Amino acid sequence: MEICTLPPKPAQLRLTRVAAYVRVSRESKRLTHSFSAQVSYYNKLISSTPGWEYAGVYSDYATTGTSISGRGEFNQMIEQALAGSIDIILTKSISRFARNTLDLLNTVRALKAAGVSVRFERENIDTANAEGEVLLTLLASFAQAESESISANAKWGIRKKYKDGLLHSRQPYGYHYHHGQLDIVEEEAVIVRRVFSEFLEGISPEKTCKHMNQEGLRSRGGGKFRASVTRDWLENPTYIGTAILQQYFSAHAGDNTPTLNRGELTKYIVEDSHPAIITREVFDAVQAELARRRATGGRSLTPTGGSSALTHRITCTICGRNYHRRTRRLAHSTYKYWWCETATKGKGNPCHAHQLREEHLHATIKRLLGLHAWDDQQMVNRIERIEASPNWLLTIHLSNGNTATIDYRTGEEMTA
Repeated sequence: MEICTLPPKPAQLRLTRVAAYVRVSRESKRLTHSFSAQVSYYNKLISSTPGWEYAGVYSDYATTGTSISGRGEFNQMIEQALAGSIDIILTKSISRFARNTLDLLNTVRALKAAGVSVRFERENIDTANAEGEVLLTLLASFAQAESESISANAKWGIRKKYKDGLLHSRQPYGYHYHHGQLDIVEEEAVIVRRVFSEFLEGISPEKTCKHMNQEGLRSRGGGKFRASVTRDWLENPTYIGTAILQQYFSAHAGDNTPTLNRGELTKYIVEDSHPAIITREVFDAVQAELARRRATGGRSLTPTGGSSALTHRITCTICGRNYHRRTRRLAHSTYKYWWCETATKGKGNPCHAHQLREEHLHATIKRLLGLHAWDDQQMVNRIERIEASPNWLLTIHLSNGNTATIDYRTGEEMTA
């Protein structure tokens, strides 16, 4: 019998996979230098440390650091870490990582549970240590307080400008904000004038947008023109040189979601604030035509094309704007619904308006009118308007002068 001896292979130690996170402000005058210097520093540090394996340097540019939701590379790094591709994350300081204490602690705890530690160089904190989280909580609270103080000072400066009748960096279509002033962008102003002019000629914003898109004209962002946007232009006093300041505001520090100002803060109306694109005579004529159409229930007494008998008949009790028709596409089906125009503009849902399914609306109205099947003409003839409230109540004003209040959820008519 012959025995061969195979010596054991030396154990191969797995390298520690180390990544770094860099965050720089867009407003920094030394942005390029700061970014390059930090990336270079972490590249050298990770590559020259024995036992470490380079796992990438992730970076984001930002003007504010109170929220982590908008930071693409940060979120990608966290996903990679939780997936087991990163063991250690290096970062310069707590404020670079996150200034919101709750976000910071939730993220660090999730990483720690996955076996990933975060090292904050300036504060000399390693979350792998037992005392790391206690120090982190204290220091993060200071970082958040500092951020809120900066936010409060910035808001004070903006509101002081509003009080003095000065603009603050808004750039509505047709204008360019430059050194505190709105200057006309003539190639965009031509489009604005066309929308107003064709509306007075009886051409709907939908048709105007369709024609402009067919002509190859594009919006400022390069996309197609949308009627939901150009309809807003028709009621925007900016185009006659009037600025309404502080129509929206941010309710909380670090939250950039616009909140509709319903009297919480002072509004300021500044006449002749900037050059006008539309004359006051044209603007007033458009407002009169809009009022006339709303009074008659929309563009015409008979729905045509892509319109509906409900078009221009459902209004929001909070902001007074019309509900717009939308399509929701699911995996195996689609359905139509109606939603307040303010919510469809992409500025959150300041009116707290509910999405009303068209099928449910039709059933409710058929029951009220005693119809067996939906009939556009019956709807047009017998209903003047419908007011939708955030408490799910629909107030339906009938052509005969009567009013019915219905709970949208149950379809039941409410008694006085």
